[in-house]
Amino acid sequence: MCIFQFYFIQKKIRTIRTMFKVLPIFLLLLITLNSVTFCNAGSLNDKKWVGTWSCAPYAASNNTPPSPYLANNTLRQIVRVSIGGDTLRVKFSNITCPTPVTMNSVNIALSKESGGSAIDATTLKYLKFNGDESVTMDAHSEVISDPLAFPLTPGMYLAITIYYGECETSADMTFHYGSRTDSYILTGNQSESETFSGATAVERWYNLNTIEVLTTVSSSAVAVLGNSITDGYGLHGGPKNKWTDFFSQRLLENPATSNVGVLNLGIGATLLTTSGVSRFQQDILNQNGLRWIIVFYGVNDINAGVSASKIISACKGLIDQAHAANVLIYGATITPFKGHYYFSTSHEAVRQEVNEWIRTPGNFDKCIDFDKIIRDPSDSLKLPEAYSNDWLHPNADGYKLLGESVDLNLFLDGDKK
Repeated sequence: MCIFQFYFIQKKIRTIRTMFKVLPIFLLLLITLNSVTFCNAGSLNDKKWVGTWSCAPYAASNNTPPSPYLANNTLRQIVRVSIGGDTLRVKFSNITCPTPVTMNSVNIALSKESGGSAIDATTLKYLKFNGDESVTMDAHSEVISDPLAFPLTPGMYLAITIYYGECETSADMTFHYGSRTDSYILTGNQSESETFSGATAVERWYNLNTIEVLTTVSSSAVAVLGNSITDGYGLHGGPKNKWTDFFSQRLLENPATSNVGVLNLGIGATLLTTSGVSRFQQDILNQNGLRWIIVFYGVNDINAGVSASKIISACKGLIDQAHAANVLIYGATITPFKGHYYFSTSHEAVRQEVNEWIRTPGNFDKCIDFDKIIRDPSDSLKLPEAYSNDWLHPNADGYKLLGESVDLNLFLDGDKK
């Protein structure tokens, strides 16, 4: 054997020995990396998007924003969320409008005054849309922001500030009437203003639709479909006093239900048999993390002369859709309205027939008996004076009574269809 052959054989032997020494280390490293990947995948799989706040979008009609309007100006809007989380995203809507809307920038921050225009500037963060701060919503479209790390605490008052570009003021612009709290407009780019002093106030929400948090798989949302009683008719002074707000606060304070988000999708002056049915998929079933639905609707149908059988038929259709989506759906009885111009003997007969159907087991998954809770003990056809705004809508105390009456056991984690 020549010297060169011997050299190469020895080199191969050393290489093989080195491989056997390194192989265990390599295998250990591979197992470790796989374990880390598996753990990361597991933690991601343990999270899901759940709605913490929402409002139903529709066309503004004659409720367009006042001067200086929105185009090239800044709008600050205040909401109160339900559940919290460390990552969120926000959905905006231009669904009713035939022209595009450009948002040059959008930021969020803690509302310093629990509903006023001032923010805690140290908490301000900008949303992005596919990595960009600006976004244009095409006609009849929606956009959702990229996930953003933000310490959203349960029940937080959140300020969403939009610096608009193109935004035509028209009856078709997308909004929600029943904010029951002021939004604020300033001329030009004032998106980082801490106080927003000198702003024009308007008690509406524009282009704002839903806030979602990335949270545990055990968290879920309950969405409420209703009319002006759910939308808080007669209330002012901040996003905290609709019956759904009192309901949400009780859920948050109860350890067994503190992971339940509440989404108020009420629209005043609407009918179950028209608006409620047509928007059920968009406003309710499309919500992420949805597990329960409350339907509190029908009094406007009664006033419009809709029969009990048609109201019940509409309810049956919603129940079928909810069950097809594996979602529980609860019916709330229609509250009394004697003393209001809606009242008549024939209208009352329809209310009684619908309520009896709602209470009957096997129809809705459960009944929330608001009628029984709030009716006057001395006259079951009317609201007590202490809880009445106008004998149709409750006053602030009446809304509180309704919200605090809901049985929280209906929203326990194990209560699944």
